[in-house]
Amino acid sequence: MRAFTLTRYFPLLSFGLLLLAGVLLGTLVRQQELAQMERTAIERNISMTQLLGNFLQQDIQGLTQISAGKTPQALQALPEVAELNTKLRAWLRSSDIVKVKIYSLEGLTLFSTEAAQIGEDKSRHARFLSARAGQVASDLVHSDQFAGPEGVLLNVDLMSSYVPVQHNGQLVAVFEQYQDVTRLIQRIEHTLWRVGGLIAAVFVLLYVVLVAVVQRGQRSLNIQKTLLEEANRVLDQRVAERTQALTASEAQLRESEARFRSLTEMSSDFYWESDAQHRFTQRTFSAREAADPVFCQTVFLGRLIWDVPTIVPSTNDWQAHRAVLDAHLPFRDLEVAHQGANTSPLYVSVSGDPVFDALGMFIGYLGVGTDITQRKQADTELRIAATAFESQQSTLVADVHGIVQRVNQALTESTGYSAQEIVGRPAAILRSDRLGADFYAAQWASVEQTGKWQGEVWTTRKNGEVFPQWLSISSVKDAQGLVTHYIGNYIDISAQKHAEEEVRKLAFFDPLTGLPNRTLLRDRLQQTAAASARSGSCCAVLYLDLDNFKTLNDTQGHASGDQLLQWVAARLVDNLRQCDTVARIGGDEFVVLLPQLEARNQELAAVDVELVCQKLLQALAQPYVFAHTDFYSTASMGVTFLGGQETSVDDVLKQADMAMYQAKSLGGNTFAFFDPVMESVALSHARLELDLRQAIQAGQLELYYQPQVSGSSGRIVGAEALLRWHHPERGLVPPGDFVPHAERTGLILPLGQWVLEQACVQLAAWAHQPEMKDLVLAVNVSAQQFKAPDFAAQVLATLARTGAQAKLLKLELTESIFAGNIDEIVGMMNKLKGQGVGFSLDDFGTGYSSLAYLSRLPLDQLKIDRSFVANIESDNNNVAICAATIGLAHSLKLKVVAEGVENEAQRYFLSTVHRCDLLQGYLFSRPLPLPDFVDLLASWRPA
Repeated sequence: MRAFTLTRYFPLLSFGLLLLAGVLLGTLVRQQELAQMERTAIERNISMTQLLGNFLQQDIQGLTQISAGKTPQALQALPEVAELNTKLRAWLRSSDIVKVKIYSLEGLTLFSTEAAQIGEDKSRHARFLSARAGQVASDLVHSDQFAGPEGVLLNVDLMSSYVPVQHNGQLVAVFEQYQDVTRLIQRIEHTLWRVGGLIAAVFVLLYVVLVAVVQRGQRSLNIQKTLLEEANRVLDQRVAERTQALTASEAQLRESEARFRSLTEMSSDFYWESDAQHRFTQRTFSAREAADPVFCQTVFLGRLIWDVPTIVPSTNDWQAHRAVLDAHLPFRDLEVAHQGANTSPLYVSVSGDPVFDALGMFIGYLGVGTDITQRKQADTELRIAATAFESQQSTLVADVHGIVQRVNQALTESTGYSAQEIVGRPAAILRSDRLGADFYAAQWASVEQTGKWQGEVWTTRKNGEVFPQWLSISSVKDAQGLVTHYIGNYIDISAQKHAEEEVRKLAFFDPLTGLPNRTLLRDRLQQTAAASARSGSCCAVLYLDLDNFKTLNDTQGHASGDQLLQWVAARLVDNLRQCDTVARIGGDEFVVLLPQLEARNQELAAVDVELVCQKLLQALAQPYVFAHTDFYSTASMGVTFLGGQETSVDDVLKQADMAMYQAKSLGGNTFAFFDPVMESVALSHARLELDLRQAIQAGQLELYYQPQVSGSSGRIVGAEALLRWHHPERGLVPPGDFVPHAERTGLILPLGQWVLEQACVQLAAWAHQPEMKDLVLAVNVSAQQFKAPDFAAQVLATLARTGAQAKLLKLELTESIFAGNIDEIVGMMNKLKGQGVGFSLDDFGTGYSSLAYLSRLPLDQLKIDRSFVANIESDNNNVAICAATIGLAHSLKLKVVAEGVENEAQRYFLSTVHRCDLLQGYLFSRPLPLPDFVDLLASWRPA
């Protein structure tokens, strides 16, 4: 190895580098000194300029004013210039300023200590332009010959500065000054020589130190070289000795390897080898592998270890094992599974050690393997058994004497016993007293005969609680068929039992009150009816409905309503016999079944039932105490009887229901017995409802029109649309026969919409007829129709769909409408009023009349009921009511319509005496179909 001499090139190289560093450092110091000198000179020039500007302010202004238009020679000859030159020379004599020039803002040289330069144009000079822009422009120059105020200067360094001169914040002139900095430059040069000498001395000292250090390092390297050569000689000698020893032991190693191979083949199931690339060079088969028809055909030699098809390890595990192989590390007990015949895997456990040659180079692996298929199968079976035993089912293992040997965690959790408390004790400690000795005797008889038993049992927990379980018992037998153990599997069926009970309750009981529901009631009615028919006894059914339940729901909410229903249910149960049935069949409706009445006929039984009804009504009429108020509620009851004959459940409930409605019609808080006449009326109403539904679809409805006459002019200014029904069998049905029924059944909603639609269609048609285009058409609106949430939207949609003018449509409302939320009613009326729809209050004075309502409602008309118009010519009370109504309406800016006008006396009193706005009645015309109404208009002559 060639030696490296540290001292050969180092002196020259270090000297050159130190010399270069000294030059660079001296240059840097010179540049810094010159920069500092330049900044000092510029600051001095600026200060001098400010002093001169203030000192020569008037002179500068004078020169500026007289310089306009003069030639350079004329400027030079000005006495002001000579006077200014004298001032400056005296002032500059004691300074290092050698030259001063003054420029106007246009660039004209107004003054110079060198007279020949006066009058020169500097307007395009770059440094002059910078100074005129407000910036100082300076430059360091060297001149071999320079004309100064005291004569010619030779070989001088000058700092030339263009400085702006300002007065009161405004630029008035530009000064150019030349400052002699020769002595400063010379001082800097002298300083640099001193600094250079110091730097040279330091660098020489540093050079000497570095050379000494390098020479010392070179001597250390020489010593290390000598020691290394001696070590190499000793190492070569030891390698030679080791080589001889290895050669001598190779024969022993081959012999040992042969012995190891033999022992390996005897202690394991197969042997394997691989090369440096992890390819099999040898692989024997275990006895199971050789006997397997699939695996014995597997080719190993020449294939990579991980290329042989396997089930286990996974791809990720193979990657991890390959990292071990590539690192040439030993490994133990790697489990590998190959696919065998009949889809049965063959498991082997493989171990291996890396093999290196004499030079330490890796040449492959040697290893052995053991067949672990049988062990893996046993592990799987044990794992399955353990998992099954520790499942969510409670499991107990007992010996042939019934002594508990083992329990799982699920059983200890469900019973409260720990494993230590139950193991070693009879399994019978889990039994309860609900099942007798006969049950358990039959149970074990079945186990002994069939080897198994399953069924429902009641188990006792450690705390004494009893709960239901489903128990399965199985016998475990040995190879000789003798029973060795019993296994009991318990499944907790408490939730199932509870669910069954809840289903039964939901199916047969009301969830709010806990009373029987309609389904259970029907079942009990059927049983009672059958028993009554067989025995001829008498039973009663009471159908009960709360009178003002809706008021509570609307004012205090459904939670209060539910509380009231629960209290009512409790009062009913408390005031009846234990054998009686109280059921809630929906909403606020209850049914009471009174079986086993002592009387044998209905006449005598009615007396007893009447006492029961009175007792119940009295109990229900007591106040119900809520958190902030007391609420009073009454009930209406309908009564019917079961006895002596087969009666269907539906008929019984229908009869009681009709009797209940009869009680409600009497004002409520009472009871009524079923009368067969009620049934005929109900059938008649049902038939009427069916016919009315068909009438809407079949076009049997028609609008009649009754004119409304102006009280002042006698002209027909409008009409009221009145509904008529042409029944195919009954002929013309008056409104009083079907409108109230329509309101009870809800048919009033489609009827009202049909009337509104037809009225709007007619208004749209009249709009094209000059004599009818201004007629106002009044339409009656029921309370149900008006209180529908979308009523206003329906009216506006109908107007838009038909093209009718909203201002010609007037909706007649009854006073019953205003019994609800007045704010919502006013809001809906204002919405329609804003679109032009008018409102008339029908039958004024017969309902919920209130002056407060009249002041809030956006009404257009009041309609005096016909009951006040009748006999007005002879009844002073009617006279007073009509006169007061007209006066009240006019004071509220409302018009008045009087209906039921039938003679001239009534007309005179209303229109002439009291100025009623509109009149309507048979005096003018009965309600007419559309063609007759059109003819009436054509022939009408105002009276």
